[in-house]
Amino acid sequence: MNADSENPRSAEELDDLRTEVESAERKLAREFQVGPRILVAAVAVVVLIGSLALPHTGSVTGIEILLGDEHVEASSLVIVSKVFVWLEVLFGVFASGAALLTRRWALSVVAGAGSGVAVVFGLLSVWSRQTTGVHGEPPSGAGIGLYLGWLAMTVLAVVWIKTIWARTSYQLAAEQQRRDAAQQWDEFARTNRIGQQPPRPQRPTDGV
Repeated sequence: MNADSENPRSAEELDDLRTEVESAERKLAREFQVGPRILVAAVAVVVLIGSLALPHTGSVTGIEILLGDEHVEASSLVIVSKVFVWLEVLFGVFASGAALLTRRWALSVVAGAGSGVAVVFGLLSVWSRQTTGVHGEPPSGAGIGLYLGWLAMTVLAVVWIKTIWARTSYQLAAEQQRRDAAQQWDEFARTNRIGQQPPRPQRPTDGV
């Protein structure tokens, strides 16, 4: 016999256990667990912000791409590079930053999905800067800012995917604990006839 069977829990203890498990499950449903990988994500966000001030191609920086500077138009920057910079800002800076501050699981999903898409556009941006333009322009080459931004978005995509997967494991464990607590409560209720009404004694006149 185990310790639980030798020392059965009281109704109050089982009710408190069920309430505690349900509260933990609701919290896990909204938030993700903080771990060492979150520090990596925070560093990646800082690197990403810094990469916007560095050249993405030639002398054109990420900030100039965002502001639509005329210098950008003169550089014949392709559309994938512009899309990549906007994805960096929306999902790498804002969505990832909001997820780090609030620990909301929904925001981590948004940041992870957007970061994954940004990685693809980052690869296309690097490739486009290494190829000849449609009008025969020589390739301008990818700048250090583009490489750093692409690397930072790759790190963020990996971190958020792992965070989402880890949260799923925690949620499954919490659900199992809730089921165990509910089972213990049901067994206690049956043993002690909690919630069961005793049969009404039959009066002599009932059968007449």
